[in-house]
Amino acid sequence: MNPMNARLKTAVQSVSAPPYLAARIRGELDAVQHRSVWGARLMAVAAAAAVCIGVTVTYQLGHLRLTANSQESYVASVSNQVPSIMRVGLGDHIHCAVFRKYPAAPPTVEELAEDLGPKYVGLMQIVTAHAPSGFHLMMAHHCKIHGRRFVHLALTKGGQVLSMVIAVKGEGESFKTENLVPALSEAGIPIYRSGVQRFQIAAFESRDRLVYVISDLPQQKNMETVLALAPGVKEFLSRLES
Repeated sequence: MNPMNARLKTAVQSVSAPPYLAARIRGELDAVQHRSVWGARLMAVAAAAAVCIGVTVTYQLGHLRLTANSQESYVASVSNQVPSIMRVGLGDHIHCAVFRKYPAAPPTVEELAEDLGPKYVGLMQIVTAHAPSGFHLMMAHHCKIHGRRFVHLALTKGGQVLSMVIAVKGEGESFKTENLVPALSEAGIPIYRSGVQRFQIAAFESRDRLVYVISDLPQQKNMETVLALAPGVKEFLSRLES
């Protein structure tokens, strides 16, 4: 193997796809599985794999950066496939947790608590106590997307990302007014479900807030997570709203 090929092989093996690219490629591969023509399927898979390797290397070496317009385009294309009230949490999850570059080591509890602030700091204990095994809290803060404010806690495990996103309701905003049918109920709390590509969305509401648990976990695992979180989070928010 000549030196140039050896360097390219080493570069490819030493990088991993950023969450946005990984999610996009997995979504494309899922779509390919539903095509009826075997030849087109195999060609698409091969092309997607080649693009994934090439773009990943380019991205990691600093030759490509996702622009704000490309991010907005991707979020819009994904969000349009779920009910409008589910887009509220999904958009913030992708913008703030999927596009984000995380530090190698988790922030300290003190750093996270300072970012989240005293009003919501109690959510950290609830989330970490009920998160799936192996997930670490990497972000807990307040953010703003398209003029709307969110409380956002994000956990990671390898390349997987799990968010709990909370937004104050707008006028007349509710899962009930969207005519959505609950997937199930936990401790009297209706749980609503949606999903697109690899994003699984489970949601519920308190009197004044919408709460979303969004991840690239399997649907069942994401539902198990929201079922574990919902009672504690609902009680916490109810105290704030009383």
